[in-house]
Amino acid sequence: MEIFKMKETAGGKTVDVSIKDRVSALYELMTSEHLDELEIKEKDFYLYIKRKSKTAAPAVINVPVAQAAAPAAAPVSPAPAAGGPTVKSPIIGVFYQASSPTAPSFVKEGDVVSQGKTLCIVEAMKVMNEIKADYRMKIVKILVENGKPIVSGQDLFMVEKA
Repeated sequence: MEIFKMKETAGGKTVDVSIKDRVSALYELMTSEHLDELEIKEKDFYLYIKRKSKTAAPAVINVPVAQAAAPAAAPVSPAPAAGGPTVKSPIIGVFYQASSPTAPSFVKEGDVVSQGKTLCIVEAMKVMNEIKADYRMKIVKILVENGKPIVSGQDLFMVEKA
């Protein structure tokens, strides 16, 4: 049962986010960036996370002051793609097809992209994480709607090697 909920603005929309989701996203960011400690201080929020070892779970030392917030939407679970190779999200966050609402999408269905090309951005805790192509590929289908929350391991794009 989630006790604490917060409201967070993402892409111009207000989204209810549970503390568990925020801590999980931060811990994944810490792991990928090889950080042992992380401290966040905001107006009504304080969080300190320290990794004890490579296999330890995140330790939350302090949590935010509880504030009234609307109940969060049901968590999104990753749905497997219909078939073929996919590009998966390495972290939880919010999926964006472009760098800003007025910018063109990084990729469209049918595009052939080279290795290292940015495919999308996943915003996790106000950090914009670029998801890049691991190899030359054709984007067969975009599996996620722009501005929607995603989870770690969720299929983002169905692709073909090109």
